Amino acid sequence: MTLKLQIVVIVIAVLAILLTFVLIKKGKLGLKITLPWLIVYILVIIFAAIPKLMDKAADLIGIYDPVNMIFFLAIVFLMLIIYSLTFSVYENRKKTRDLIQKVAYLEEKLGQKPDDR
Repeated sequence: MTLKLQIVVIVIAVLAILLTFVLIKKGKLGLKITLPWLIVYILVIIFAAIPKLMDKAADLIGIYDPVNMIFFLAIVFLMLIIYSLTFSVYENRKKTRDLIQKVAYLEEKLGQKPDDR
């Protein structure tokens, strides 16, 4: 990796971190959801600053080429993100069902039909 590319990658990662913090501060993103992305940005900065570290990590895992290591890490990260999003969707469906049941109970208790609103 050339020095110019290292600088570009580090600058982009730092800008992504700053943008993430701005969005968190404005309340548009939650820290729980953005934490994995922040970890990835930090890892990108570390691997861009110390390219030999990627070679050593690839050798340690048994991956022949460091570029394949990047693809491997990307796939693992995407699988973790998909898993966490699936968990969030399930949790939201459960909360929605509970709210629907509570509203139906309260409407029944008040003697209203759902169409009378």
